[in-house]
Formats: sequence, C-alpha cells, structure tokens
Amino acid sequence: MSDTSSTIEHAPLLSPRFVWKLTAVITAMCLVTLAIAVTGRMIGKSISYAGNTADRTLHEIIIGHDVISLPSNVIRFESQRVSGVQNAVDTYFSWPGMNGYSEARRDIFNQIRSANGLVFARIAQATMSRDMSGRFTPIYKRLTDGPPLAGPSGLDSFRLRPGAGYANELMYVERAGGERPYAVRCLVEEPAGSDSSFTTRTGCQRDIFIGKDLSVTYRFSIDLLPHWQEIEHDVRKRLEKALIR
Repeated sequence: MSDTSSTIEHAPLLSPRFVWKLTAVITAMCLVTLAIAVTGRMIGKSISYAGNTADRTLHEIIIGHDVISLPSNVIRFESQRVSGVQNAVDTYFSWPGMNGYSEARRDIFNQIRSANGLVFARIAQATMSRDMSGRFTPIYKRLTDGPPLAGPSGLDSFRLRPGAGYANELMYVERAGGERPYAVRCLVEEPAGSDSSFTTRTGCQRDIFIGKDLSVTYRFSIDLLPHWQEIEHDVRKRLEKALIR
C-alpha cells in the first residue's frame, strides 16, 4: 500500500479545525439562547409590574424647604425615583397599612377599574395659605347648595353649586369639627331621569399641610370614606415620619 493510501486511511473523519469551529458555533448558540431567555424573563417581569417596582431603595427628595425620604416602591412614576430636587412626587400606598408595592400586594396595585384599598398622595410645595380644612368656613361653606345631609361616620355632605366651578362634587365635612373641620371633596354623577338624586362616581380628594412648606393632596375610593379618620391619621403619620428634620 502506498504512503498516500495509508495517509488517507488513517486521516481523522473530523479535523481539529472543524471540531473547533463546531464547538464555537454551539457555544455561541447556547449563549444566544440564554440571553433570549434572560431578556424575555426581564421583559415579562417588567410588563407584569406595569410600572410598579418592589425595590425599596430610599431616595431623599428635596421639595422647597423640606426633604422627604421615600422608598422606590411607594413612588408611582419611574422618573421620580431619584434623589435630589423635584417639584413634586407622586406616591401610592395600600390601605390599611400604608405599604408600598410588593409581589404579595400586586393585585391591589394593578387594579384597573377601581382603586379600592389604595391611597394616592401627591407631595408638592404649598401654594395656598390654607389647607382644605382651613378653606371650608371662609370659602367652601359659602358655595354649598342646600342643607347638609347626614353622611358616614360623623360626616355631613354638602352639595357644591355647579356654577361655582365645582360641578358634580359633594363635600363631606366633619359634623363637630368647629372652624377647621375635616373636609373632603368627592366627585358625583346624576342618574339618568333624576332631578336631584346623585351617586358617587370615582373617589374623594383632600389636601393637608406637613413639614415646613409641603402640601399633600391625597385621594382614595369613596368606599373607604367611612374610615376617613383612620386614613387621615395614617397618611399624616406615614409622611411626617418620612420627613428628614
């Protein structure tokens, strides 16, 4: 047998060069597959959060003359989840408890048609000299339409005159609150075919002062109105505790 024939017979079926290329291709494919899986998982998780985050990193936010420390999971918008000077910060909490977003409370924060169990609070520098309680006697009381009606948990409801710029709104006021009663405005709608009856539509809004110069406008579902005292206490306590003195 010739040397040439012997070489051909003993030559390896796969050359080292080919094996190296094949290994490199397989490795690259595995890395691509892994990257797709990780990216898909991250995107899927981001979509499921719908803008929420379970991150509890604290941010020191400066608004006017006040500094407030808040974790990421109570700040509604990603652009506001940074430390430093801001004009305002929008927050939300599950209630009761005044807790931020977490996997365990995902269903509460991802509600589409209602906000039951949530309290929304926008914190900004105060632009008025009086909060809603201070404005009731000198301003809102003069704009009421008709006598008050008994409301839940020691509140009276007043209908505000539509021509005064408060169309479709009720004001619930603490019956024994004196000159600075608890006061909250709630949107309403009139049922079809009715001249005077009305039902609550979305929710209630109230503003309070905290810190040196902060105004907090907080909103909650009308279904939580019977718990107005607890909500007022919890909102004040939670945000005042977050202030850096």
